[in-house]
Amino acid sequence: MNGFERRRQEKEEAILYAALELFKQYGFNKVSIVDIATRASVSQVSIYNFFKSKENLKKELLKKLWDNYYEAIMSIMGSDISIQDKFEKLFFTVVNYYRNHTANFMAESFRSQLEKGENTIESQFVLIEREIVTLLNEGKNEGIIKHNISIEAMLSYIEMFRFYLIYNPEAALNYDKKPELLKEMIDLYLNALWV
Repeated sequence: MNGFERRRQEKEEAILYAALELFKQYGFNKVSIVDIATRASVSQVSIYNFFKSKENLKKELLKKLWDNYYEAIMSIMGSDISIQDKFEKLFFTVVNYYRNHTANFMAESFRSQLEKGENTIESQFVLIEREIVTLLNEGKNEGIIKHNISIEAMLSYIEMFRFYLIYNPEAALNYDKKPELLKEMIDLYLNALWV
């Protein structure tokens, strides 16, 4: 990468980071291009050159955040740790995603996508679900996960945790104040699966 490309990439990253921080703090609708440009120390023209509009900037930001999340989940699933540790890390990753990266902004955006029937992340979400199903089946085969509960019920149960965070972003933020509460919540969820 030459110097021009590096500077261009750094500027784009600065815009995305500034937008994320402002969207988290104030919400998407209350942040202007001027606000983002000021925070990122770039011109408004630069933002329009990179993203064309605030809506496109939001879409690119969401895609970047989701891609990072997807890679983290797939890394956990591909690791050589125990099934119990994979599930624990999976739950912690879900919470951290909503708590650290997105808070109200991401919850707002996911709710909006769900209400409109949009699903820009559908194919990766299907892959994550397949990995979870594989993990659940491995757990059942090893006698770690209960046999009398269907995979469908277990997936619904796991999905409830994610939706709880989407629709209650304050709950994810509350775990910063009470990290022991997060550990207890994850233990409660996982104990329902274990034999």
